[in-house]
Amino acid sequence: MAEFLVALAEFDRERLWLQLGHASLFSYLHHDLQLSNAAAHYRKVAAGLIQKFPEVVEPLRQGKLCLTSVADLARVITPENCAQVLPRFFYRSKREAREVAVEI
Repeated sequence: MAEFLVALAEFDRERLWLQLGHASLFSYLHHDLQLSNAAAHYRKVAAGLIQKFPEVVEPLRQGKLCLTSVADLARVITPENCAQVLPRFFYRSKREAREVAVEI
């Protein structure tokens, strides 16, 4: 999954979905790849997060960071707090990640 997300981040960075007739990465994921709204959303958020914070790639590869916790991480991570915040999301479920985000 991590390698797909890295490739998706590059696909989004280059806005290649435009060449395929889509207005957004979400539209491409939902319509061409036929992902559900939720699945497309999580992957879109993860691709954006990878573009802004390449530090998330290795935890995704290692299984420390779950795709469903990425949405909450994306809401609270900043360049200033990345080193402190990122590890707080390791091995967290979606519910646990939401609780961590609320704390932050």
